[in-house]
Amino acid sequence: MEEEAALRIKRPPPWSRTVAVQVALCVAMYAAFSLGEPHLHRNRGNGGGVEASLGRGGRGGVSFLSVAGGARPAADQARLLQQMESIAKAYEVKFVVDVAQLGEEDPLWQNGSLYFQALKIPWYSTTSSHGQIIGNFLKKVKMPYDQNLEIVGMDTGSLQEPIHDGKISASSREQIKWLEQSIAATSSNWKIVVGYDPVFVCAEAHTLETTKFYEPLQRIFAKYGVNAYISTGGHCGYFRRDNSILYIGNPSPDDLTSSDGFLLHIVNPLEMESLLINLEGKVVERSVVHHHGLEALK
Repeated sequence: MEEEAALRIKRPPPWSRTVAVQVALCVAMYAAFSLGEPHLHRNRGNGGGVEASLGRGGRGGVSFLSVAGGARPAADQARLLQQMESIAKAYEVKFVVDVAQLGEEDPLWQNGSLYFQALKIPWYSTTSSHGQIIGNFLKKVKMPYDQNLEIVGMDTGSLQEPIHDGKISASSREQIKWLEQSIAATSSNWKIVVGYDPVFVCAEAHTLETTKFYEPLQRIFAKYGVNAYISTGGHCGYFRRDNSILYIGNPSPDDLTSSDGFLLHIVNPLEMESLLINLEGKVVERSVVHHHGLEALK
């Protein structure tokens, strides 16, 4: 009888009980990781906002903000900077990219960079002038697991004529050459290019069939594994995907068809999540781009 009792004690629990225990542990771990995680209002499109946990803070990755430069009414600029500050604190933002036409002469950059000094969060600004590479910049950020994020900022002013008319100037060739050399030289896991102007044109229909991408940049992005291009927006929408590359447009204060706001980007080894946030702190739209090669694993 004692041997039979011992065998009953050592017998493993039924598989259903084991699964239940594992599920309970997973739920407990998820709850533990979610504690203290900041919440944003997600706009459901019906005028009401519901609380939704969005993003993973700085866990396992890097967070940064992007915003379109330009002049704004004082009250709107104050609300914009206050919302950006709130998100920057909650998500441990490392830097801000000001997608501007005037570089350090941009009104938002001049006020925003000072506003964020107390947070020790640097601002970087693009330009869109005469195609000089002196306004370009490279920013490398270390990520967990020995990975790196590379931000490549370039002056896109000289590229507008080739994009719309197909005419290639000496300054546009110089910009394209600089971009290709810069991207080819980096071994970063994530590569994001930033420029003031969109690098494609599209019709009002917002369909891929009516979209025209600038072929030289499209080729470079595909060849060297660029993950995303960040610029100001337009009537093409805030997010547009071309194969594995995500084109992201920040709402511009000059665009009367869209509400003002900024973007929170959360980059981890597997994916980059981008959230468009308006002046009320509501998430208007979101998109995710996976690291190159991961789509094949799904």
